[in-house]
Amino acid sequence: MMTTAKTNPSLFVSTSNDKPKLLTISFASDPSASLGAQLLSHDKGLVEDMFNPAYASILRLVDGETIAKKSGVAIGDAIVAVNGEGFRRLAPEYDESQLEHITAAVNGISLHNNNNNNNNENSGNDDEDAKKQKNRVVSENKNNESYNLLLTKIKSIKKAADPKQPLLLSLERYGWDSKVNAWRRFLIARNGDVAAATKMMTAHTTWKHKTFPIDISDQNVQNVIQSKSVCEIDVPKNDLPPTVYVNFAKLQELDSHEGVVKAFIICTETLLARASDPRFPLTCQFIDLSNVRIASGFRVDILKQVYGAFEPNYPETLSKMVMYPVSKMVASTASMMLNFVNENTRKKFIITDNLEKVCQELGWDKKEVDECGGITQFMHRHEK
Repeated sequence: MMTTAKTNPSLFVSTSNDKPKLLTISFASDPSASLGAQLLSHDKGLVEDMFNPAYASILRLVDGETIAKKSGVAIGDAIVAVNGEGFRRLAPEYDESQLEHITAAVNGISLHNNNNNNNNENSGNDDEDAKKQKNRVVSENKNNESYNLLLTKIKSIKKAADPKQPLLLSLERYGWDSKVNAWRRFLIARNGDVAAATKMMTAHTTWKHKTFPIDISDQNVQNVIQSKSVCEIDVPKNDLPPTVYVNFAKLQELDSHEGVVKAFIICTETLLARASDPRFPLTCQFIDLSNVRIASGFRVDILKQVYGAFEPNYPETLSKMVMYPVSKMVASTASMMLNFVNENTRKKFIITDNLEKVCQELGWDKKEVDECGGITQFMHRHEK
């Protein structure tokens, strides 16, 4: 499902930004319960944690009906405060009033700080003090020292088991393309060079401001969408990343290719937003070359346009790109035609004429593909 602007449904907005969503978890119903999650420390002095606001985030959720699952905790959520006491690496960039609270109440207990004594002339000062305390930045000298302080605080509250003071965890949820989660990808794309990664991410931010929102009603975009030449393939795949399908023969038949890049961005953004772990958003790409002659009828300029937007703005989000069918004799020619792609990305290319390999790589059922009458017909069955 596409993310469109609330005021104008024909405008597609980016599926991720830097504003976090807020979540508060209460242990009032079961003070002795565990959260039901494994934590990840961001207090190890790693460059990849440069923009992380917290010393601990959710690494994974354990099985069972846990408080974490009942409360809607997700992988990547950052723990920034415990019972109103901040344990932050970085000060918040947005005032809480600007952010969306995705948990208004848990087990019937209000989780917002409400002061019922409206006549108390000091209530404003009290609220301001509470805000400062919640936004407190902790900075210890040794690695994992601040992380351990956070854990100690949590354990001490649980040990006290005071029903009037149950454990309350304040978490922030950041999108897949927020700098909190995206920085690691840009850093990898620039081989750990902080200056180069910073420059790349800054350019990406500028590009986003210029690119979004995308007008879905634009005829060039509609031509691509309606032709299904770029679309999502909805096939259950056992934890494999979702697939962007590109029918190259249909693309080449279009009168104008101006909408191709925009349609590709829309599809990619939509799929990346569904990643179960926002730190590792991935998609696969399947380039259907049926009825396309590589030697004489392959419009490599179309791929160059897509690559020009994809590579600098969605680094490390490609799991693999499968091009099929391409005979072994023509595969080397295809590889040479794609020499504009950087080496790391080329390693993710699979150029083949082996249908069984395609199904293996993308998690598709070859028997179903055969029953459909071929790969293109199988795509038609599952395209969205």
